[in-house]
Formats: sequence, C-alpha cells, structure tokens
Amino acid sequence: MYHTWMRYFTPSPAHHRLGLACLGVGLQHGLLPTVGPRTLDHHVAVVISSGGGWFRGPDGRRTTVTAPALIWLTPGTRHHYAPDPDTGWDECFVDFTGPATTTYTELGYIEPTRPVVPLSDAAGARAVVARIARAARRGNPLLEVETGAAVHELLV
Repeated sequence: MYHTWMRYFTPSPAHHRLGLACLGVGLQHGLLPTVGPRTLDHHVAVVISSGGGWFRGPDGRRTTVTAPALIWLTPGTRHHYAPDPDTGWDECFVDFTGPATTTYTELGYIEPTRPVVPLSDAAGARAVVARIARAARRGNPLLEVETGAAVHELLV
C-alpha cells in the first residue's frame, strides 16, 4: 500500500521567462509502483528521505538507491526506478523547466551524468518541497512565482 499527493501546474510564458518554472510537486510514501521505463521533456528532482530501491539509466546499469538520496531525471534521458518492493520508500519530487536549468547544469548543481546523488540529510530539500506544496493551494495568486523561486532554492 502507498499514499500519494501531487499537483501539476501550467505556468504562463511570462513565468517561464523568470528562468525556472515549477511544473509539479508530489509527496509519496510506501510500496510505490515502479516508474518507467520512460523519457521526460523536463527536469525532475526526486528526493528519497527513507528506504531504498534502485535506479536504471540509459546505459542499462542498475544502481542501488539508499536514503537519503536525490535522483535527477533530466530531459530526453530514459530512466526506470522503483523502491524496494518489500519496504518501499518515502519520496518527494519537483518537476521543473526553464532556461536557467542550462546554467545550473554548467555550474554543477544539476548532474545529468550522476543521476543518483547520496545526501547527508534530506531535511533541507524536503522543507523546500513542503514550501512548494503549501504554495500549491488552490487559488494562490502567487503560485507560479513562489514555486519557481523555491525551485531555485532546491537546486542550491
């Protein structure tokens, strides 16, 4: 059994020009289903805060994922991943896009060649994702600006 909550957004062209636009946010835990194989047209940061599982990138190699960890899903890159089927994991994720992703990648904040990144602690990343989730309340007139700004914070 698993629990999930997610919201997806459609930012305007003006919001995209801010550099980063948040496309979605989600919180999930438990015995989550396998994801993929699939390829996306945008970035996703998946933060694993407890549990473990596996990740498989375009090279076909299976990498063990042990919390706390960050999984980078980058545009045009085939991926496939899942939590351990017996124990599951807790994850939160943020979908995002924008021209600033190129600069964050050049500066080493987004690592397409290192899709699974061990973290010393997931609390900071989870706090940013929680802030995005709070901004996702229905009727928030600042939704796109608040969530976009939080994506910048998540990346650093």
